[in-house]
This record gives sequence, C-alpha cells and structure tokens, in this order.
Amino acid sequence: MRESYKQLMIWIEKKQPVKIKTDQGEATFLPVKLYKDVHKLFAYNRKMTLINISLDKVISIEPTRIYGSFDIREEQVVHIH
Repeated sequence: MRESYKQLMIWIEKKQPVKIKTDQGEATFLPVKLYKDVHKLFAYNRKMTLINISLDKVISIEPTRIYGSFDIREEQVVHIH
C-alpha cells in the first residue's frame, strides 16, 4: 500500500482527477489531502462537496480524464431586465 500512497500523493500535487472504485460502486473525485495514519482521503466530488473516503473500503484508484470543468454544479443564470 505504500506505493499506492506515493502515487496518490503525486496525483494530489498535480490536481489529477481519479476514479475510485469501492464495493458500493465507482465515481470520479478530485483528491486534496491524504491522511495515511487513519487511512482516509479527503476529496471533492463532481458537485464540489468535500468528502472523506475510507481507504480500507477502496478496491482501486486510477487517474481519469475530465473534459471541460471538473465542477458540474448547475450554473446560476442571471437575468438582467
């Protein structure tokens, strides 16, 4: 797992989006901070909500490509009258 931590730290530094697969499914995240001692990863989901992921439940983490913006929150439209 130490090699995985090293790779994850590189992806965090490069602001590389990753696809994380657990037994509950998979999703794309933007990792921001790794806490090795408690096996937790803090990451933004595509709605820009900061969450923590238990690394004990992770099956795989791999880099992924995002086309356009990572942030998929709905844009607010301002109407000027």
